[in-house]
Amino acid sequence: MKSETRLKTITIKSLEDRPQRSRLRKALLTPMVCSVLASLGIFGGISSLFVGIVSVIIHSIVSGDTIFDRVATILLIAAIPMILIGSIFVDEIERKK
Repeated sequence: MKSETRLKTITIKSLEDRPQRSRLRKALLTPMVCSVLASLGIFGGISSLFVGIVSVIIHSIVSGDTIFDRVATILLIAAIPMILIGSIFVDEIERKK
């Protein structure tokens, strides 16, 4: 059996040839907007964790409580995506420099 190797040509487009989406993204995600969204995401997620833990403690102290149980669950689950979204915007800030 013969072993044949074929190379295909690969064309790489430059950044200027990107579609309209890239221009719109660049216009909307200015460094100021990215920094505000990053701070809201990260600090909002961390504060959501603390308030959720306090709600769990209050729920454990008060017997028969359902409100603090639900609030704690929602806050503790929502904290992880908030922190992740904040870190994405931090990466966008550094890419703009």
